[in-house]
Amino acid sequence: MNLKRTALLTISLLATTTAAIADVATPSFNATQVQNIEKVVHDYLVSHPEVLIEASQALQSKQQKQMQNEANGFIQKNAKELLTENITTSGSKSPNVTIVEFFDYQCGHCKKMQPVMTELVKKNPNVRVVYREFPIFGKSSILASQAAVAAALQGKYTQMQELLFNEKKIDEQSILDNAKKAGLDMVKFQADMKGKAVSENLSHNRKLAESMKLFGTPVIIVMSTPKGQFNPNIQPVMIPGSTSLENLQQLVMKASEAK
Repeated sequence: MNLKRTALLTISLLATTTAAIADVATPSFNATQVQNIEKVVHDYLVSHPEVLIEASQALQSKQQKQMQNEANGFIQKNAKELLTENITTSGSKSPNVTIVEFFDYQCGHCKKMQPVMTELVKKNPNVRVVYREFPIFGKSSILASQAAVAAALQGKYTQMQELLFNEKKIDEQSILDNAKKAGLDMVKFQADMKGKAVSENLSHNRKLAESMKLFGTPVIIVMSTPKGQFNPNIQPVMIPGSTSLENLQQLVMKASEAK
């Protein structure tokens, strides 16, 4: 678990615990007795930090389950909209399993996921990946997403995506350099970057992300889609963050075998 997150959860738990004790104890004990009880609890928790860590892990697990349940409701309701994407994709045209990924080019975890997704598609001809460009880290992220979608309009999405993920510094010049490497029609590319099709694509992705209350990247959704159609009988899996090829492979196998 992230140490900063653990510390924040621990502080929250300590405050919540002492406040709860005070609320329960007030009708039965006077102020001095309540303070003594709070001190005993405080001293115990300080002396046994593993209790707080265990509690914070339980709280985090509960929060993740709640987020998963809320996301599942949205995914079930908006599955068709999540799956409808024709240009920023890779893999099968009629997949048994579809993976939707919301990502940003300047996100370190997203960079790690790029080769994982590429390898997953190579190993599984029944998988389709729908990439949802979700630039949240400022101007450079927006430029990168505009460039990637513009490249997609020329059928060069995955090539441009890989180049951008491997770029150390994303700016207008590096984007033009990478567009040339990808073999794009530069006049069309530069026009498309500022065009309606690109802006509508990114706006649609942002609306989807906001509806799902996504505030970070990557977010990965694994869906059972026999013959490319969402299977509502199989619960989708949402992963808030990066994951391993092995984990994704297991989820793909489970979703593809589902009836």
